Amino acid sequence: MSYEYGSESKLLELPNPYQLQNRLLWLCGALLVVAGVVSLLWARSAIEQSELRLAAAPLLAGLVLLGAGLVAAATAATRLRFFFGRGRPASLAPEIPAGASGGSPAAIAIKEILRQGGLTYPEPQGAVEGLLYHWAPTLITAPREVQLLARRYMFNLAAIAATLLSFAFSWFVFGNAVTRPWIGILYFVFGVVFLIRPVLSQHKARVTTASLVGLVAAAILGPVAIGLVAPQLPPLGAFSLDTQTFVMLGTALVACALAMAAILAQVDAAPQTRASVEQERLSMNAPPSTLMAELDRVMQSSWTERIPNRRYARIEPVTTAATPAGNFAGELFEESQPLPISGTKAPTVAAALSTPRHRALLLLDLYATVLVLAAIGMTLVFVRNFDVTAPWQQNRFSLVGTSAILAFVAAFCFQASARLWGRFNFESILTWVEMVGSWQTSRIGTGNNFSSRMNTENNVVRTEAMTLRVWRARIESVVFGKDEARQVTAMFSTEQEAKALAAQLMQFARSQSVLVAPFSGEDEKRIAALNAGERAMDAGAPHAASAAQLQRDLQTAAAHQAVGFAGASAGAGAAPASPRKRFCSACGTEAQPGAKFCANCAAPLPALA
Repeated sequence: MSYEYGSESKLLELPNPYQLQNRLLWLCGALLVVAGVVSLLWARSAIEQSELRLAAAPLLAGLVLLGAGLVAAATAATRLRFFFGRGRPASLAPEIPAGASGGSPAAIAIKEILRQGGLTYPEPQGAVEGLLYHWAPTLITAPREVQLLARRYMFNLAAIAATLLSFAFSWFVFGNAVTRPWIGILYFVFGVVFLIRPVLSQHKARVTTASLVGLVAAAILGPVAIGLVAPQLPPLGAFSLDTQTFVMLGTALVACALAMAAILAQVDAAPQTRASVEQERLSMNAPPSTLMAELDRVMQSSWTERIPNRRYARIEPVTTAATPAGNFAGELFEESQPLPISGTKAPTVAAALSTPRHRALLLLDLYATVLVLAAIGMTLVFVRNFDVTAPWQQNRFSLVGTSAILAFVAAFCFQASARLWGRFNFESILTWVEMVGSWQTSRIGTGNNFSSRMNTENNVVRTEAMTLRVWRARIESVVFGKDEARQVTAMFSTEQEAKALAAQLMQFARSQSVLVAPFSGEDEKRIAALNAGERAMDAGAPHAASAAQLQRDLQTAAAHQAVGFAGASAGAGAAPASPRKRFCSACGTEAQPGAKFCANCAAPLPALA
């Protein structure tokens, strides 16, 4: 038995739990087919000899035996190779598709189990169930399917035992040769209608308190009442259902007792029910939806065997852009892919006999096999000596009646054990993250408007005082049949993993920034060009100041030269002094008289000696 996943891991493989029952079904099917063929051969022989009076019973019995054998073989063949495809086992709650939001009442119930840290079970009702739970107190913590079967079979067991006791008391104590055949008929009809038919159909026997009172009264007063009306009743002769009544009630009682023992063997000790919870208070410079996106990434990184988690609830924390502030609430509830519990193996005969859980199931199947063998033997004896023309007393119809009863009880045993053989235990991880808090918007700018030519401005949604809760637990669940509902049976805390998840979300929240910065390569090139321009402008500022000072110096020198020329005109005959020439030490250009800076490079000129 294996999963239908493309995984190389052996964690997803399950052994076939029906191996032992399949072998017994193959055996019963083969014996029934052989018996049917033998019976048909007898019918063929009778037809060839023109003895049609001997062919009717073998022909009919052969067809019935052959059909029963094929049904048994087909049942084993359908479970010869068992697959759990995608989507199995069943989810604990309806799943939410990817990209959708919402939840379900079933998801709320599972979340409440995590919140409460406990499992709830139905209380016993009635006297029989009260006696059962007093006898087996740990049954209250067993899976619901086990409790349902235990209550049903306990009631049926009590009803059949009461009926058998009433019949035996009435037949042996107060019965006589006249009343006993009628007592057998009455109890047979009562057993078929109110006991065997509901029991064989896997339902509860239709016996009430009034029925039990009637059984007690019938055991004591029935023989007397039958004796009073016996003269008016038709004679029965040799007809009697006493044997069939004893066989029906006795075999059914043993079958229910073995089924009850097999059910109680499924009950384990009281399980653990503890979940881990981490609660943190945080604020971050980002909307809460960013934390939900990070949580999605973290959950995907922990998928089991790369199989997506089963999402049971998702509520996106919404922040409205047109509103400056508000409250929000969000959550994410997922379950990892359920895996078979480690150590799950297909039971062999030796292992089944040594394990209490499987021992009772194997005994129930062996009991059913014995009943099938007895039914086959009685049927063959009946058809071998059947003669249509002979008196009905000589044909021993009681054999075929008893054979039919044994066959029905055997079918009940196989069905009851198959229900319990199909038990599968899984383990998985439940993770529930809650986010509740408030948010507000603000406007933040980056850069100086006066000294910098580069600044940014953006609107920021801040998450204030958010309550972050992380619920996490490793659960064990059980399912009876691959398509049946799954139930949580135990929870185990995972403190370290819950702390790690909460810490990872806290670290992500604290790393969020409110500043806007360019990240692309083109942005980096343009920023570099702007920085180079600003540096060039800053370097050219001293040169501009020097040029302005030079202009002022030239104007002063020109004024001084005009004053000197007027003085020379007044003093005729005086020879003018020749001014001393200066040169720039930086570029070698001749300087103008009276200038303090070079007209070519604006470098300071040396002073006159």
